[in-house]
Amino acid sequence: MKATAAVVLFLLAAALAQAPAPATMAVPAGIAAWPVAGASFALSYEGTAKPSFNTVRIDPRSFAAYVKTGAFPAGTVLALEVRAARTEVAPAKGGETEGAVLSTSLHVKDERAGPGTWTFYTYQPGAARATAVPRTRSCYTCHAQEAQQDTAFTQFYPSLTEARAR
Repeated sequence: MKATAAVVLFLLAAALAQAPAPATMAVPAGIAAWPVAGASFALSYEGTAKPSFNTVRIDPRSFAAYVKTGAFPAGTVLALEVRAARTEVAPAKGGETEGAVLSTSLHVKDERAGPGTWTFYTYQPGAARATAVPRTRSCYTCHAQEAQQDTAFTQFYPSLTEARAR
């Protein structure tokens, strides 16, 4: 029994040693100019206690394809930017405005795990490359179970769905 366990541990260690580095991709240029798919305030993506502003943008090629067909083509990139909320910034007497960037991520229909699949990537603002989020993370399960269409939360993207309806 001990010999079998030792062999299993050896094989597992060897496999991990040969495992490729996390997949990366270039962060697309000009994301700030992409069409807005949707924006929200205080919608918690990761259980954060503080309210934030969330903006989801879609690459222009995929936006045009979605408006025409109602489907996200392979290669679609959805970019999420989460910003802190700032309270009562002068000259305002109340309300919230966008503050510093808290997180940035990409949701890419790159089909790495087969046809129709998406991969999440995270990156720091200003970074040239984004790193793939492991498929064991809960974002994959949540998007598979809760997203309205093709693992994308189109229920939160009225700008995108209204453009399709026109």
